[in-house]
Amino acid sequence: MPISFSNIPSNWRQPLYWVEVDPSMAGYPYFRQAALLVGVMNTVPLSYGTAPVITYTPPTATPDVPIPVGSQAQADALFGQGSQLASQFRAFFANNASQEVWGLPTTNASGAAAVITITLTGTTYVSGILHLYIGGHHVPVSVDTGDTPTIAAASAVAAINANMDLPVIATSTAGVITLTLKWKGADGGDLTIDFNYFGAIGGEVLPGGMPKPTYTVTTPGTGVPSFTNAIAALGETPVEFVSLPYSDAQSINDWDSEFGFTDSGRWGWMRQLYGHLFSAKRGASGTSGYSDLIAFGATQNKATLSVLGIEKLALSPVWEWTAAYCAKAPGR
Repeated sequence: MPISFSNIPSNWRQPLYWVEVDPSMAGYPYFRQAALLVGVMNTVPLSYGTAPVITYTPPTATPDVPIPVGSQAQADALFGQGSQLASQFRAFFANNASQEVWGLPTTNASGAAAVITITLTGTTYVSGILHLYIGGHHVPVSVDTGDTPTIAAASAVAAINANMDLPVIATSTAGVITLTLKWKGADGGDLTIDFNYFGAIGGEVLPGGMPKPTYTVTTPGTGVPSFTNAIAALGETPVEFVSLPYSDAQSINDWDSEFGFTDSGRWGWMRQLYGHLFSAKRGASGTSGYSDLIAFGATQNKATLSVLGIEKLALSPVWEWTAAYCAKAPGR
């Protein structure tokens, strides 16, 4: 059977063996190393009371179904602005703007949302700014001379709800601000609250007549999502870097089973998909919580999991630390 060549003439009678290489269909080596951010989408009611201060657009993503995300605006629309998962994308994009990244939204139907109250006292005699920090995010609150705690709290609520990227919805009564997390789960108890973090040297001073506010975690939040359906829906989708903002034993075991070295795991010989999990954990006791992190590492030493230990006083929540940690992995 004659073979058609591009450069060797068909009437060539020269003996020996002639070979022609056609590079037109050659491709460049391609390694798909997508990232996957796992987290909760907004699930709490979008308004409170008879006169809601703001209306939030409900998320459009389907729970437990992975979806590629190309921008922060898309993440906000899919998972709800200020949600745990949308906040992860914000932290991820801040550290890595060019990686292929997917989102895997979950819910926690059986849990409860965290609730934090902030109490203001004193009537101001000098106007100024209350520098409030919610999960490391700066919320400046303007306070005028003669403002009572009730007025100052109402100003704080307006400033908080105006920033829809925050993970909370705020209401107030008689000088007490109530912050409710936008999703259900025990991770809500990790949300930090601080005032005038940078102090006088950073230009953050309380308005005259206002003592430093106090805050109380009245409900730390309960429940952890079940990842059974989410992992099943992920199927054989290749993901190399996974942001998992949960460090409880059940969540770690579920994902370690999926990414482990067993026959059915992604590192197993039958699948050979590979990939690595990234998480973060805050120390619970003392100033740094270092001893807690050492004890945790001794009980959860997984070959396919890396957990970033963070200090107790670190402002950003664990889900943002996790996403930022995961975002830096491709450049390791």
